[in-house]
Amino acid sequence: MPAPQPPSIPSPRLSPLEDEEFLFDTIADITREFKDTVRRRYAKECSDLGSNVREEFLARGFVPHEWCDGLSEFYESTNAFIYETLVWNRRALKNEMRGWVGNYLARQSHGPSRVLTFGDGLGIESLYLGMAGHQVDYFEVSAKCLRFSQALAARMSTELRIIKDPKEIPLGYYDAIVCLDVLEHIPDPQAIVRSLAAWLRPGGKLIVHAPFWYLAPAVQTHIRANRRFSGDWRTLYKPSGFHPVDGLLFWNPIVFEKAGGEQPSNATLAKRLHLEFGGVLLGIGRFFNWPHIQMTRLLSR
Repeated sequence: MPAPQPPSIPSPRLSPLEDEEFLFDTIADITREFKDTVRRRYAKECSDLGSNVREEFLARGFVPHEWCDGLSEFYESTNAFIYETLVWNRRALKNEMRGWVGNYLARQSHGPSRVLTFGDGLGIESLYLGMAGHQVDYFEVSAKCLRFSQALAARMSTELRIIKDPKEIPLGYYDAIVCLDVLEHIPDPQAIVRSLAAWLRPGGKLIVHAPFWYLAPAVQTHIRANRRFSGDWRTLYKPSGFHPVDGLLFWNPIVFEKAGGEQPSNATLAKRLHLEFGGVLLGIGRFFNWPHIQMTRLLSR
């Protein structure tokens, strides 16, 4: 039997994301908004990322950067996240991150990996990794985003495996979990990290991006109490059996490995220093985040 080939790496820019008329028609169908309204809201989001979520968040009387029970329903029902996540997923910085994830999994895999994309918004990471040949399960709480992801999958003639209830996620099953821009939004990241660890097989990889330091008007739903985790993997991830093995300087993203694998990965000294230095820079954001915010604004344009 020939050895299985590593998955191919598609472009991180999915072709339907370049067709604005398709995007506007899809949003109008999902939200029941007039197409001119969709165009206006989208244009505003392009010039002021986060504006749609911010306006609806404040209109509902929520307190910025504080969790309350009403936020669960807000995530599930609002139209605003469609605009924010769509614009963000078309930005170069997010495409670079998505491409890095695809390249990392290709380097690590001798064949298709079993991947869970947790909180994948519009399903773009799920579709991308599916195109790369992986077996992908997609979980997202927003009903509107789920409908958008199904429209994207249909446009691409691609299967999208959706898990609607986290109780249905199998234990100890996945080779990798991709969790980008999720943990900073929730009231108990440590509990979610424990669940992520439970869903991974021993030696599985958690690929995560969580800018806990990012507290600004553009991101009203980032929880202030989570800022203490910025750059501190030992408090958040280590208790669940994770240790860092790869990633980019500002942990966008960072890769953790779950303990218990037959051949544990050990990062080189240079890689460990690289990740630790990134942690130090992010750790500054626990107390003083102005430089981080300015850099993010610059890079995300």
